[in-house]
Amino acid sequence: MRGTVSKYIPTIQACSLLCYTIFIAITLSLIPFPVMGEMKTVTHTVKQPFGGSQSPDDARIAAVARAKREALEMAGVYVESFTIVKNSRIDKDEILALTAGVLKAEVVSQKNYHTDDAFGVEVVVRIDVDTSVLEDRVKKLLADRTHLEQLNQARKKEKELLDTVVKLQEENKRLTKSKKSTKKLKEQFKATSQGLTAVEWGDKASALWQDGKYTDPKKAIEYLNNAIRLKPDYARAYNNRGIAYNNLGQYQQAVEDFSTAIRLKPDDADVYSNRGIAYNNLGQHRQTIQDCNQAIRLKPDCANAYVSRGRAYAELGQHQKAIEDCNQAIRLKPDYANAYGNRGAAYAELGQHQKAIEDFNEAIRLKPNFAEAYSNRGMAYLSMGNTTRGCSDAKKACGMGDCNRGLGVRS
Repeated sequence: MRGTVSKYIPTIQACSLLCYTIFIAITLSLIPFPVMGEMKTVTHTVKQPFGGSQSPDDARIAAVARAKREALEMAGVYVESFTIVKNSRIDKDEILALTAGVLKAEVVSQKNYHTDDAFGVEVVVRIDVDTSVLEDRVKKLLADRTHLEQLNQARKKEKELLDTVVKLQEENKRLTKSKKSTKKLKEQFKATSQGLTAVEWGDKASALWQDGKYTDPKKAIEYLNNAIRLKPDYARAYNNRGIAYNNLGQYQQAVEDFSTAIRLKPDDADVYSNRGIAYNNLGQHRQTIQDCNQAIRLKPDCANAYVSRGRAYAELGQHQKAIEDCNQAIRLKPDYANAYGNRGAAYAELGQHQKAIEDFNEAIRLKPNFAEAYSNRGMAYLSMGNTTRGCSDAKKACGMGDCNRGLGVRS
């Protein structure tokens, strides 16, 4: 008997140990450990000589801007490697804008230097790349085309100004070598430096952008005021300040800024579209239609303009036209939650509640915190006699701060 017990104890212990090991392995596999990403660092140095009409401060501003830009171009290889970026088929300029939106270039040192024949400033910048979070940031920015366009326009303006600096430096060298006066260049260097600083203030405002709006529009306006003070003809700064005013509900001031941007740059479709949104918010729907028509003429794939014009048609009671514009916006941008929400509202106004609910479902899938879509879907359910689901959606909308607003559309 003792031998029998002795014979089976090791087997039982082994089975218990095996089961325990399997249990631990399964348990550990279910624990949501953070994904360990690899930290990459990009370091870049720029040496900027100066002399003649280019002051040390002008040289420093140009060097910092160039160093940051070139470092971001180097870091762009990490951003460009993602499948979602390749599938988006965005061009080289947009890759730089995308990189600038998800990574930050920091100045780690700047110092003056001199050689036998020149003085200059040396700037070193660094970018830390956390690969564990980079792809998610890229996906989010690609989904917000308005923000990406803001960043893209800033990079274009920056390049234009840096190209001007190079030309001025070449002219400065030529005049200095021939011992001619360089005084006329002094103001040009200063204006270009102010322009580069204005772009930097614009970037500070862009850093406050999240989920389609400025998280702190008053602070964004403060930054953009600085940009405009330094460069009064900076059309994009007026456009972006107009968006910030729109976020604050100051629609007339928004219209004024968009109008100034249009005067400075009459061929910018996005600004017409933005002014159309502000006009809609002021109840001036026919002006919205005019602006959106112009935006579409300048940029036929401007999905925002179709949505804004559709909203204006809906407000004027022309719901079928609103549906047609939303259809076009969705063709251009299949993940445009507001387009589905607006089309759903138009269907509901026409009494087509089942179609409306389908559109609200899609809007909520694309944008889970879309309060108006919950509110409108709730009303559509109530119209179909489904009190339970109607009240459930109404409660969700109220929880998001959208109580009893009724059917509505948004740009």
